[in-house]
Formats: sequence, structure tokens, C-alpha cells
Amino acid sequence: MPIRTLADAISHYGREAYLLTIAKDGPHTSNVTTELGDGGIRCSVGPSAARNIAREPNVSLFWPPTEPGGYALIVNGMAASEQQPAGATMAAITLTKSVLHRSGPKPDDSDGPCASDCRRLTR
Repeated sequence: MPIRTLADAISHYGREAYLLTIAKDGPHTSNVTTELGDGGIRCSVGPSAARNIAREPNVSLFWPPTEPGGYALIVNGMAASEQQPAGATMAAITLTKSVLHRSGPKPDDSDGPCASDCRRLTR
């Protein structure tokens, strides 16, 4: 598995991801374009995601596998929304965990936090 860092993973999976936030009535999913920077990940969000982040800042970003049986990229973090002068709302996500994950038994060389085939990524 040549992907070891989050930057490598985003380069491989692309900047388009799904942002998962928590609404009053359950999960909310948004398609976003991400920007990786020194402080974490930033993305433009709509009004629903911004409201959700204000109420519950724990979020996840999800990139599906790029091939059958491949790894999904999952990034967890704490988000804060920021209104931009041009009217857009940006979410700034401070990262807490990022992993490559797929179903199957945990390999002997896995350093992941779960019982499946899960691989931690470094910043």
C-alpha cells in the first residue's frame, strides 16, 4: 500500500468528497471540494451543513473506493464554519483521524483502530 499520508490519499482520490454532518433529524451528506492546508481541510458548504456544524462540530469526510474491493478514505475532524466576504460559507476542519478502510479481516501489519482492514494515515 503506497499511500501513507493524507496528502498522498487526497492526491489519489481527488478533491471531491462527501461531508457528513449531523442535522436535528439525523445525518446530512453534502458533496464538497476540499482544500488540504497546514491547519486541516477547508471546503465550501451550503446553509444546511453550516447550521449543522454550528450545532454539532464533529464531522467526517468520505471518499469512496476508486476500484472494487479497494479502500475508502475516511477523515474525521472538528469543523467551524466561516462566512466569507463574497457570501460563501467555508468549513475549516481540524483533523482528528484519517484512515484508509475496507471490509475484511485485519491484516497482521495493520496499525488501524478497528477489526477490519484499516490503515492510519499520517498528516
